[in-house]
Amino acid sequence: MREKLTRLIEKDGFYIILFICVCIVATAAVITSKGNLKEEKKQAEKVEEELIIVEDDLESEETSGLAKVEDKEVVDAEKTDAEKKSSEEAEVKDNTKETQEQETVPVSKTFDDPFKMIAPVAGNLGTEYTQDTLIYSETLEEWTAHKGIDIMAAEGTQVLAALSGTVQEIYDDPLWGKVIIIDHGNDLLTKYANLSEEVSVKEGAKVNQGDVIGRVGRTADIEMLMDPHIHFEVIENGISVNPSKYLSAF
Repeated sequence: MREKLTRLIEKDGFYIILFICVCIVATAAVITSKGNLKEEKKQAEKVEEELIIVEDDLESEETSGLAKVEDKEVVDAEKTDAEKKSSEEAEVKDNTKETQEQETVPVSKTFDDPFKMIAPVAGNLGTEYTQDTLIYSETLEEWTAHKGIDIMAAEGTQVLAALSGTVQEIYDDPLWGKVIIIDHGNDLLTKYANLSEEVSVKEGAKVNQGDVIGRVGRTADIEMLMDPHIHFEVIENGISVNPSKYLSAF
């Protein structure tokens, strides 16, 4: 047996050794391959872990970015709401201020609700009030405005105060003759012209509605061709207005 083994080694020793070497190399290759596989698996696991970390970081950054955006949107919205509220408050203050200013502005005196006057004399209406329409004056022989009304009455007829007030002025006018002006307050005046020379009141005197202040005369040269009458005017805020506004009889 030993002799056969010896002859086999002598005859095929090279091949046996070669076979052994191949086996050793194959074994080493297998071991190395397994080691490489393990190493590659470790590397793959490491790469996967790194990818997971990167993804987590990206998600964290995205979440952080979204949170910042949302926070910014919330801040902007709050800022917008605050600005809107501030603007509304400012507008309310302006409106309140404007309303207060409007309430404190003095109201211009108006006479939409006229004082109830009485006619200075009982008679028919002669020449009407014509502020905007011209009428022909026979005395002047021209077209002119007529800022009052003429109430026809016999010469010497008593002339009454149309409303209570204070005698502001008594004077002789070159056109309207003897004139009395009574101040009724609130920038309201009444004017009585073509009176007789004798009057019943003095400047500054207090008169009541219906008090006699004079008599119908013929002193107004501008209306000398007319029958006896009293020329009566109402003046609001310095402007002559239609006396019929205050006299229900006309």
